[in-house]
Amino acid sequence: MNQKRLLLYLIFAVYQFSAFIFTVMVDGHLDLLGLLKFIPWFKFISFLGVTLFMIDFVWFWIDRRTARKREQELTQENNVLKAKIYDLQESKGTGPSKEI
Repeated sequence: MNQKRLLLYLIFAVYQFSAFIFTVMVDGHLDLLGLLKFIPWFKFISFLGVTLFMIDFVWFWIDRRTARKREQELTQENNVLKAKIYDLQESKGTGPSKEI
């Protein structure tokens, strides 16, 4: 995992911890009507969480696509090298024997 990805997870952990602290601070100290003034904060915190989740999802999708492309390139390179080895063996006459 690269450093940028670790930084994203660190930010996500700080977000989770701060959301927990915020809910603990509000819990028990205010009645239901007292929570009305904190609704914009709840919206902001939940929007931030969804944004972090979407960033991680898109990042995973990009990494997966890159890995698939790299795997296909390596498979193609492997097939080319196998063909070259087979051609070298055929030209030397040491290739697989053809039995009838």
